[in-house]
Amino acid sequence: MRKNRAFAVWIDKKLVPEALASVPVSDSAYLYGIGLFETLRTVGGKPLFFKLHDARLRTNARRIGLKMPLPPAGFRAAIGGLLRRNRLKDATVRVMLSETAEGKPRLVITAKPFQPYPARCYAKGAKTVFAKTFSADSKSLSAIKTTSYLSRMIPRREAAGRGADEALLLSESGMVTEAASSNLFAVKNGRLLTPPLQDGLLAGTRRKVVMGLAKKLKLPLKETSLRPKDLYRADEIFITSSLKDIMPVGWVENRKIGRSCPGPVTKRLQAAYQIRARM
Repeated sequence: MRKNRAFAVWIDKKLVPEALASVPVSDSAYLYGIGLFETLRTVGGKPLFFKLHDARLRTNARRIGLKMPLPPAGFRAAIGGLLRRNRLKDATVRVMLSETAEGKPRLVITAKPFQPYPARCYAKGAKTVFAKTFSADSKSLSAIKTTSYLSRMIPRREAAGRGADEALLLSESGMVTEAASSNLFAVKNGRLLTPPLQDGLLAGTRRKVVMGLAKKLKLPLKETSLRPKDLYRADEIFITSSLKDIMPVGWVENRKIGRSCPGPVTKRLQAAYQIRARM
């Protein structure tokens, strides 16, 4: 693929060159952080788990008083048109919904070539640290994938500065909620554990997929509050997101997790996930 190629952006129902795409300073997301976003991965030109992303975007839009300007079919068609214009099959698609000064919805969609995470993260496990800069969002805000992303971006930068791949977030009460850009699962004695939504975390699309796969594979699953010590004692840990899929965690604060990474439960779920994603 030619480097520095120009990409198009879908903005307010028009495809325009990225260099000419702009949003006024009066936009609600810029002025007040009143905006939503979704990150989708496409494979072979197909948005993975589109219905889950679409449903979450519409649910959150209703919660904060924004309007989605396209029906599901039109939304999917807009993504498809952008992919074709940009000559992309395997891409990272970002969708941003905000509001104009006149109170009209503004939808922006970008698509760039998918850049996979380092292979070592899947072969040996990601390195994680507990964020010191920010605690997890409040329970009411954590459920919304808002453009007000400071509490996630700063921990991500902190993790990178400390030589880690991802930052783990703690609530004010010291419970592990999720990672800065991922949901978290632990395995102990063959049982899959993940923090409940009421502890203050985003209902990730891949979190929902993994929970469905666990049920199908008859893996014991429990939503339960987790403390840092529970992660240190875990047999396996993995994190999930639209771009990470199922990524094993090999270290938490330089402490090695489990006897092998990825562990057997993680491997079973990864294999089932690949089949599910192709459906």
